[in-house]
Amino acid sequence: MSRTSVTPNPCSTMPDEFATREVIVLPDAPTAVERSAAKELADGIERMTGRLLPIIAESTVPEPSRRFYVGATRAAGPAADWKPDEILVKPVADGVILTGHPQRGAIYAVDTYLEDVCGVRWWTSTEAHYPSYGRVPQPAAEIRHASPFTYRETYYLDGFDADFKVRLKGNVSSLTRFMFAPMNFIPPEKGGDHRLYFFKGRGSAYHCFVEILPPWEHFAAHPEWFSLRDGERRAEQLCLVNPAMKERFIAETLRRLREDPAAVFIQVSQNDGTGGACECAGCQAVIAEEGGAASGFYLRFVNDVAAAVEQEFPHVTVDTFAYHFTRKPPAKARPRHNVTVRLCDITSGFNEPLETRRLDDGFTADLEAWSRIAPGRLYVWDYVANFSSYMLPRPNLGVLAANVRLFARSGAIGVFEQGDALCTAGAFAPLMHWLLAHLLWNPAADEKALVQDFLGGYYGPGAAPLLKRYLDGFNSAAARHAAQGKKIGCYHRNIDFFITPAEAREARGLMAAAVAAAERDGRDFARRVRREKLSIDHAFLLNWQVWGEKGDYRAAVNDWIETCREFGVAAFRETTDRGDFPNYCKELLAAAPAG
Repeated sequence: MSRTSVTPNPCSTMPDEFATREVIVLPDAPTAVERSAAKELADGIERMTGRLLPIIAESTVPEPSRRFYVGATRAAGPAADWKPDEILVKPVADGVILTGHPQRGAIYAVDTYLEDVCGVRWWTSTEAHYPSYGRVPQPAAEIRHASPFTYRETYYLDGFDADFKVRLKGNVSSLTRFMFAPMNFIPPEKGGDHRLYFFKGRGSAYHCFVEILPPWEHFAAHPEWFSLRDGERRAEQLCLVNPAMKERFIAETLRRLREDPAAVFIQVSQNDGTGGACECAGCQAVIAEEGGAASGFYLRFVNDVAAAVEQEFPHVTVDTFAYHFTRKPPAKARPRHNVTVRLCDITSGFNEPLETRRLDDGFTADLEAWSRIAPGRLYVWDYVANFSSYMLPRPNLGVLAANVRLFARSGAIGVFEQGDALCTAGAFAPLMHWLLAHLLWNPAADEKALVQDFLGGYYGPGAAPLLKRYLDGFNSAAARHAAQGKKIGCYHRNIDFFITPAEAREARGLMAAAVAAAERDGRDFARRVRREKLSIDHAFLLNWQVWGEKGDYRAAVNDWIETCREFGVAAFRETTDRGDFPNYCKELLAAAPAG
């Protein structure tokens, strides 16, 4: 298990003489990760006790002393056959052993001790809670855990911070073209990233055909390299049976990997949102062999590229999509051992768990099929934000844990949770990010306890029950929508299609009460709840007359814009245009009701 308790354990097993002699112990020849882990522990203990513990080599440990053994010390015993990122937090007679897999285990074990045993909470990259102790507690029991997901990424703006990502046990740093802030990659001394190659043209690690063979460079001279659609060649996708195109594609892929030796993944995947598979006779013949599935046609091409990659870069995995027209599983093709298939649930409904199959657009059946086709090589891309409007209430909190557990049961080795990577004030983005990161580390964690922990700790004890009712109200409305066979996807510009005016007014009342309660608890709590209030206020601006508002619309819009400015909002939806949000604010002002 990975969480022994939500509250700190009492320290009752250490002899009194250890109280004034506590040391952090490293192996005599520590790795950079072990040194970072020791420093993380020393900093955490100092914040909680006011005492900075010395970090010493194992061969110089004083007697008697309470010892925090970090990394592959002799006290930890012989090297174990660790699973990826596995950790061990073990109470022993003279202290605590904090160790695990050589790459990240030591630092993950330290952070697990600080969080699960001591009660430290890293709410965001800049906001944390460190409880006070005279002496930090001893674990009540051994904690040994490895996530079922080798690769874990919660793609939220705050997750771009490398230290915060490590503390939430994320280990992948992706880049998409929808980014305004830089991604801080995890440094080697913190365990490093499973990093994808970054294509510089679009500013993304994904949808690479346009990056590797840009049509503005090749289409005029080689239209036959590109897809045939409705009888004409178009610069949408590639004609994957063209041998000259494949040869050039492989050469360009290898060239890029030579430029970036730190990359351990490279995408070979279809372009986003442009057309379908090539309709030439050769491509269609392969698709027919694959039972009509374009995925098999693509996978054969990806396998050929991966075979060439392996010759020069045996450590690199080729990553591809099962997305839109390539999502249906193939009849014959199977991914090579150095290929991962990233299955995307973008067309599903997210107002009930995917496993119910009622609103998933066939995703769960495809997940089961791909798990048989690509055992140990299946990755899931899950969509957890509303990309048409981050700043609207998002009623999917109740399905997140069920979906993560479905991915784990299906044998997925990695999950990419695409959240709000642009907006600093998206609907409960801090909660969503924190919850998802904990679930990716341990899908069996109690999501209700996690939510309660976050609401009370981050928004304050007074606001927490009111915010819980607010969130439950939206989840209930979403569930009612699902019961009617209607899905809530990940692209919509309003919420009026699933919530009634009366429910919206009740939600606004609860949020107003939460702000008032948070103000009584403290300034920081109040500021955080005021930021969450932006979402329901935004919904009322969009439905001003329909929901029966009688106040000054323009004044309400100006107040909303000023609050957005206070919280540094630069985008309200998925975009590459920094002028998009200022223009949207002008549109809201211009939409003032007549009269």
